[in-house]
Amino acid sequence: MNFIFKSVFMAFHLLLALILCIAMIVLPKNIHHLLIQYWAKRLLRILKIKITLNGEALKLLSKDSYLIVSNHISWLDIPVIFSLKPVTFVSASDVKTWPIIGMLAKISGAIFVDRNRKSNLPDVIQAMNHHFLNEKQSICIFPEGITSNGYQVLPFKSSLFQSAFESDKLLLPLSIKYKENKVLTNRTSFHGSTTLLQSFKRVAKSNQIEVILHIGHPVKPSQSRKDLSLKLQEAIALKIN
Repeated sequence: MNFIFKSVFMAFHLLLALILCIAMIVLPKNIHHLLIQYWAKRLLRILKIKITLNGEALKLLSKDSYLIVSNHISWLDIPVIFSLKPVTFVSASDVKTWPIIGMLAKISGAIFVDRNRKSNLPDVIQAMNHHFLNEKQSICIFPEGITSNGYQVLPFKSSLFQSAFESDKLLLPLSIKYKENKVLTNRTSFHGSTTLLQSFKRVAKSNQIEVILHIGHPVKPSQSRKDLSLKLQEAIALKIN
C-alpha cells in the first residue's frame, strides 16, 4: 500500500514538473533554480528520504562557488544535492532524453557531456569555464563517469578537473552514501542494466533510506590533474567505507 501511495504521489509530482517546465518558459530566469529546488525537496519528501550532512557542510551551503567533486550512485544524487543548494551539473548526454527530468535538466542549465566522444570534452570544459566566469553558482561533476553499486568509489577520470585550473576554482570533495535501517545499502543504486522505473520501484518500497553527505575541505588545484583526481578519489572513498 505504501508503494502504491508513493507511486500516485510521484505521478502527480511529475505532472507538477511538467507544469513548472512550461511556466519557466515565461518566468524570470532568476527563480528557475528556486522552483527546481522546491521540486527536488518535495520529491525527497514523497520518497521519505532523510538527508544527513557531515563535515564542512557550511562550505556547500555558502554562496561561494566551487567545482564540487562527488561520487555517483543513483539518479537521486542530483535532487539530493539540488535540494540543499542549486548547482549546475555536468550530466551524461542521455539524460536529455529522459521524459520531464531531461526538460528540468535543460532548464536548470545542466552542461551535457557525451562520454563516448572524447572530442566533446574541450567544448564541455569551455562551457564550464564560461559558467564560472558569468555565474555565481557551483558546478558539480561525477568523475567516475558512471554510477557505482554504492559500496565503492570507481576510478576517477581527470578530464573535467581541467576547468578548476583554468577558472582558478577550489574543488569541494563530496561523498555520498545511502543507508537503509542504518546499514549501507545498494537499494538506491542506478547501476548496470537497471532501468529508471526499476530503480524507482526499489526506492519507493522502503521508508528507511538515509543519504549521508560528507563535505570535505576545499582543495586548491595546485597538483597535476591526475594527481588531484586520485587525491580526491581516495578522500571520498574513505568516507564511503
